[in-house]
Amino acid sequence: MPTRSNRLGLGAFILLLAGCGSGQPTGPAPAPRSGPAVAPSPAPGPDGGPPPGGGPVGVALGIGGTSPDGKSDPDKVRDADVSILFVGNSHTSMHDLPNLVCRMIQFRHPGKKVYSHVIGVSFLEDVARNPACKGELETREWKYVVLQAQKISVSGRADYSRKEGIEFAKLAKARGATVVFFSEWGLKNVADNGPRHEKIYTEMARAAEATVAPIGRAWERALSQRPEMALHDLDGNHQSSLGAFLTACVLFGRLTGESPAELAAFPYPGADEKDRKFLADAAAATLAPNTPEGK
Repeated sequence: MPTRSNRLGLGAFILLLAGCGSGQPTGPAPAPRSGPAVAPSPAPGPDGGPPPGGGPVGVALGIGGTSPDGKSDPDKVRDADVSILFVGNSHTSMHDLPNLVCRMIQFRHPGKKVYSHVIGVSFLEDVARNPACKGELETREWKYVVLQAQKISVSGRADYSRKEGIEFAKLAKARGATVVFFSEWGLKNVADNGPRHEKIYTEMARAAEATVAPIGRAWERALSQRPEMALHDLDGNHQSSLGAFLTACVLFGRLTGESPAELAAFPYPGADEKDRKFLADAAAATLAPNTPEGK
């Protein structure tokens, strides 16, 4: 039974290290660039399905003052009013989502310094084998940690280890961070895929005493009102530029505890004013009954 996977068709996953304040335009990121060597195509998934979301890390790109060794900039982490460590696969990095979230925070709080860093994994179980993950927690004082890429069976007939993600979340909390699990949207035209994701992430968050960003639920709300809206990319798996805006709105709301409704005025070339208002309102309505934990 296949798992949620990366169907970009690229030879390697590009690890994107996003630091806000770099002066880059907001919106869909340019196509990933390849370095001097590109990793081979990832092997098939654990159940004979497509390859996992992140794939092997082929190239690290430093943006906005990140270190050349692929680590976060310790000075920027320390000096930031809001520092966010993202751990995830292409669902986290596509359309420069971490930088988009940062820019939304800066849009609402112009005087704040905001910094983010991304560690690319195929699945959350990889954090136990990737020393960079533990190293970022042990050597930096992150204010927020966002975790995505739990391995989840599309058919629902298999259950994969959650221990690694839960333990990493506990470690982040012990280091003083607020932890948010990033519950992805469902695959296009796959019934109950999104709710299954949220159920699993909610159980993991409960075990780690963390919280969940109900992104999939916001997508369902938006698509129930405007089913023609292209939130998915052409592969039916990843997010389009519109989907990225909605996802970022939910993350903004969960991280800050503020309503994303004000983001209708956020300058984003991937959506017109009408769509921005609709998506920001959908995110706000989804988060309205919930209270962010940890802050």
